[in-house]
Amino acid sequence: MKLNLPLWIAAMGLMIISSGASATVLQDNYVGSNSHGYGDVIANSGVTMFNVDSLGSTLNGTRLTVTIYTNFAGNAGVDSRYTTNNTGIGYGDLFLSTGWTPSGSNPYTTDNAANGNHWTYAFSLDNPLSNAGGKGTVYALGAGTASNHNPDVLLSDHFIDCGSHCIYRNGQAVAVNKSLATATNTTGTWTVGNGFLSFSFDTLGLNLDTNDLGFHWTMYCGNDVIEGQDAPTQVPEPSSVYIFLLGLALVGVGVMRRRRV
Repeated sequence: MKLNLPLWIAAMGLMIISSGASATVLQDNYVGSNSHGYGDVIANSGVTMFNVDSLGSTLNGTRLTVTIYTNFAGNAGVDSRYTTNNTGIGYGDLFLSTGWTPSGSNPYTTDNAANGNHWTYAFSLDNPLSNAGGKGTVYALGAGTASNHNPDVLLSDHFIDCGSHCIYRNGQAVAVNKSLATATNTTGTWTVGNGFLSFSFDTLGLNLDTNDLGFHWTMYCGNDVIEGQDAPTQVPEPSSVYIFLLGLALVGVGVMRRRRV
């Protein structure tokens, strides 16, 4: 077999360079309590706006980036008539912990903010009704009690006020109660894209094991919740090895272009 060396060099160099950059993915296999018979997503037939598909996370040094893939991206402010003060349904905060100990077993249909995992931090959004994104602050959450694992968070019940006119997943953690939680010095940014939300902040100084993280996110109504355990993918630092491989790839590409001239 004849080996096309420049092509092989270029392909191998580029493949190795890109091999460490892909994020791990946490699929939405969590239902949570109070689905009221709807299962994973509470919505009328044909409505897919509230669907949450998956969550990806990466670490670049100590900077954590969490991306949530959801149809709700870009829809903040909808259904204002069903929300407290007619604000519309907004994006929830991102909750984190070391490890994950939910109530019950997959798909965790008895799990809620009171009996489920104790969240120790939350990335709180500056303006959860913005469809452009913005800034955020990490809050440290209290210890919790045996009867209420997360006493300093606001639940979906706090944001939805529709009487008997709508159904939503009540009892789910949605946002930090800033009057009870403690703001840290850690700030970050968040963005809204086509089909995704992305949160980014530095974990330095936070009491988190970044090799074993629990995540939780939902919108105001909790109509779909993503929650689970994941180890973020480490994004490799540019090193002499990667620089060498990049050079090798570029040499291979250059030789191939020369032969075609």
